[in-house]
Amino acid sequence: MPKRILVVDDDPNIRRLVSLALTEDTPYEVSDVSSAEAALLHISRQPVDLLFTDVRMPGMSGIELIQRVRQLDPGTAVVVFTISPEDLSPQLKTELQIDYVLTKPATAEQLRLAATTLLDPIKPAAASRPEAPAGETSGGSRFSQRLAMLRSRQPVQSASTGSSNVAMRLTPHQSGRSGRSYSEAQLERMRQSLKDLALAPDVQCAILADMSGLVLSHWSRRRDINVTVVAALAAGNTLALAEIGRHLGQQRPGHLVIHEGQDQNIIMASVDDLILLLAIGANASLGWARIAALRACEEMARIAHSE
Repeated sequence: MPKRILVVDDDPNIRRLVSLALTEDTPYEVSDVSSAEAALLHISRQPVDLLFTDVRMPGMSGIELIQRVRQLDPGTAVVVFTISPEDLSPQLKTELQIDYVLTKPATAEQLRLAATTLLDPIKPAAASRPEAPAGETSGGSRFSQRLAMLRSRQPVQSASTGSSNVAMRLTPHQSGRSGRSYSEAQLERMRQSLKDLALAPDVQCAILADMSGLVLSHWSRRRDINVTVVAALAAGNTLALAEIGRHLGQQRPGHLVIHEGQDQNIIMASVDDLILLLAIGANASLGWARIAALRACEEMARIAHSE
């Protein structure tokens, strides 16, 4: 099965050139999108082995994209190409586990070498490898660890070990914040709380997700709903609306969105880094749904912050 690469850049010419460089005489399957939000949706539908992304893009930045990709799949290799590599400090590159930083305009050879080294690490000679990200030494760098892991085809072991009761650990949503983690007991309480809400007769679907788009729990009366895609879209929509509010001068982002439809109403509530999405019948009370969604989301946040 060919290795999959996703190219993310808002400039169509750069996407075309990078895609051409990565498909010329290579076995890779390359796709490209114009925004970080579209990248998250693509990855939720079809995981990729390697992500090439710009940093500065309208809407969600490349930094935020990498943070969310790390939450969805920590094993995804990441190459950043940017016109301003100084924007990425050594600490930030370490936090985001970036494998390469290439300065625009990168040559086709540099792009292919980066891809080959990360996806086929046994093939390139050591002398022909592109440089590891600045600020890392060749001995104990993230790059060297990943390369050694890829060559041995052994899973990466985390340098830090958490307590045995941690059932899910997420990377930080923002730089400088600690990663979130949930115990099995917390997840079970969230599932039960969501189930209690979903059993209301007018609720057709209920999804609890992390702000990265990662599904924590869900319940639906229908079996044809792709909750992974819905959660990723809900996260992207929440972030996009927060950005719109910021541009309009909103001091504090809103916590509730109601989308009224002819046959179904959709309510999205967010507290901290959690998103609750409800789909209810068109005749259901929006007042009840609003209060129920906010209360449920606050309850989920209390569970998340409990020991």
